[in-house]
Amino acid sequence: MGDRMKYTTLLVDADETLFDFRKCEANALKNALTFYGLEYNEDINKKFTSINSALWRKFEMSRITRSELRVRRFSELIEKCFDGFTDAEKLAFKYIDELSYQAILIPGTAGAVKKLSELYDIYIITNGLTKVQRGRFSRTEFTGYFKDIFISDEIGMNKPDKKFFDYVLSKIDEKDRSKILVVGDSLTSDMQGGRNAGLDTCLFDPYDNVSMPHPLCDHKIKSLAEIISFASEEEK
Repeated sequence: MGDRMKYTTLLVDADETLFDFRKCEANALKNALTFYGLEYNEDINKKFTSINSALWRKFEMSRITRSELRVRRFSELIEKCFDGFTDAEKLAFKYIDELSYQAILIPGTAGAVKKLSELYDIYIITNGLTKVQRGRFSRTEFTGYFKDIFISDEIGMNKPDKKFFDYVLSKIDEKDRSKILVVGDSLTSDMQGGRNAGLDTCLFDPYDNVSMPHPLCDHKIKSLAEIISFASEEEK
């Protein structure tokens, strides 16, 4: 990599940045509910997505633990949709097992990652569960393009905590923070985390939901391939 590269290193989120998490989640939920003889439909899926998203936000703010999140999303879903079913923990374990098999990528991801890996060192940073993320990445065609995968479940800290990023930065090759770019879809997890660590940030926003300029984002993209065009510009 040339000395004039603006960035040498990308710290890339997994869900809704590489993986189409909504599709992965829906498939895993359907399979888990069906296994226990419970109904699955789009309304139930929407309820679960809403419950899960709210609990993940609490987890990111350290208001609940990972184990609480894992089971509570199903105890709340059961309360809303499945009167008479009582074993949220069994359903939670089955869902995680099913999710570990779901490796549906956002269209264009595999090709973009291959090209980006020729220009940058790429590391994955994710708040996901170890079993889920390791399982899914093992089923993709591009694991070899990543220098390492950092999972909060394994290191005991979560995005956006600065300690999570400090740990990652202590393990990667690049030590100049101005040459490291955080890429992800979440303002509260990826962009805030990057800011907390003094890193440049790039919001993956394919549906153009966030207006720029934004205090948490240095860049915004609709596809990963766009990084090729702007992150490699020579500094003036």
